[in-house]
Amino acid sequence: MKPTDAEKAYTQIKRKIVTTDLPPGSVISEAQLMEELKLGRTPIREAIKQLQADNLVTVTPRRGMYVADIAVTDMTQLFEVRIALEPLAVRLATRRITDEQLARLRQLAEEYRESGPSDNIMLIELDSAFHALIAEAAHNKYLRKDLERYYNLYQRIWYMALNYAQPEDLDVDAHVEILEAIEAGDAQRAAQRMSTHIEEFHHTIKQYL
Repeated sequence: MKPTDAEKAYTQIKRKIVTTDLPPGSVISEAQLMEELKLGRTPIREAIKQLQADNLVTVTPRRGMYVADIAVTDMTQLFEVRIALEPLAVRLATRRITDEQLARLRQLAEEYRESGPSDNIMLIELDSAFHALIAEAAHNKYLRKDLERYYNLYQRIWYMALNYAQPEDLDVDAHVEILEAIEAGDAQRAAQRMSTHIEEFHHTIKQYL
């Protein structure tokens, strides 16, 4: 189905926020977004309302709209949620993943490892696609929706730390090892490797913020 104008606005504004093109705390101008996105006021407002529900936008009466700030406590709380939900998703995916999804996951894992630690932006995009595909392969719409929301919030933190992260900080083998566990049908090993991946990344990013 062709996306609605509100869905287009949501996707484009969310990307601006997640990539910190619209940095935390910055003012959101409805008129500027209308001009940049070539969309009307109504879809922009619908998108902002959804982004507010996603905790990416803060709307203050009589003051305006702002990109939500990021605090160290936010990062810790997001980690606590992800470390619980993502291993669950990969356990379910190990049992429910389709052949087509598995082939795509293999492609993403190989691209992630081949990209190496020299291109952080590419690694962010590949990591995002990898985690999103596992959430999809779990075939649980409620879990998938929650994971997408939490990952978007966490991804902003990665972009903020992008200029500080060192090549040796990134575990480029994680995706391949998670994939291998899924291919082997070993849900426990897949979940354990996912937990390690999330935990190590959290500690890496935390030292730069």
